[in-house]
Amino acid sequence: MEEKVYQESNNALDTLSNIWESTLTLLRAITDASSNSLRAEPDLMQLQKHRKDLDALFEQLKTQATWLQENKEKIGKLGANELNPELDQALEEQRVLRQESIQLSDQLKQLLSQSYALQFQMDMLLASCHDQALVKHP
Repeated sequence: MEEKVYQESNNALDTLSNIWESTLTLLRAITDASSNSLRAEPDLMQLQKHRKDLDALFEQLKTQATWLQENKEKIGKLGANELNPELDQALEEQRVLRQESIQLSDQLKQLLSQSYALQFQMDMLLASCHDQALVKHP
């Protein structure tokens, strides 16, 4: 049972690493789309695909964390004396990484919201400039 918990903990840490990489990829895509938005339409489908991939990784991490939490309690009931400091340290690291993941997710959601709001404002500005040109030149 302990071996399975170690394996699942390692898998969860790998997933967290993938989340970090996916977050960076999404942030780069948002930055590129924002910087190019004056010259071309941003590829919103690509941004949404990155976001869905990131959400899937978060869901996978959530499932793994739930499994680990449930099985951690089972191991604790079987024999708290058998737990070693390395496992405690790994579980603490997992808890800290989960908190960081939640914070990164919140920041990413905020950045996406700002990006969409900025895109909407840019569209409104372009539309008003176009409307202004139509009013001046009947």
